[in-house]
Amino acid sequence: MAMTLSSKQVARFQSLFNRAPPDIEALMEECYHDRVLFRDPLVERRGTESLAQYLRSAYVNVTSCEFDFGEPASNAHSVMLPWSMTLEHPKLAHGRSFIVEGVSLLKGQDDLIVFHRDYYDAGELLYENIPVLGRIIQWIRSRAV
Repeated sequence: MAMTLSSKQVARFQSLFNRAPPDIEALMEECYHDRVLFRDPLVERRGTESLAQYLRSAYVNVTSCEFDFGEPASNAHSVMLPWSMTLEHPKLAHGRSFIVEGVSLLKGQDDLIVFHRDYYDAGELLYENIPVLGRIIQWIRSRAV
């Protein structure tokens, strides 16, 4: 049982994720292991069915979403993949596009992703871009420094 992801598989993941909305069925079939564990600052999902459901709901109202992936860093067990996401959503940032920086940690099994953890600032993605709440979060941050 190989515990790595090939560079070809990482490139496939990037390609499929960079569609708006991403090709969720192809991602589940071609990139993710049946027993995938996915975590980000908002949710934890186990298995391809649960992850697919989450991704579908996350993209339901998205106007546009584009990832600019950086150079992956890898070792025998994992791949770190930095990214900048440009997102446009009618209920966030008054419908204007905004950028969120993050990194994905991917671990493989048999050249499929068995673990996917996204690290990003949930405030930068969500809370700061909700009307009223965003102003409160920004005010709190300005007082914290």
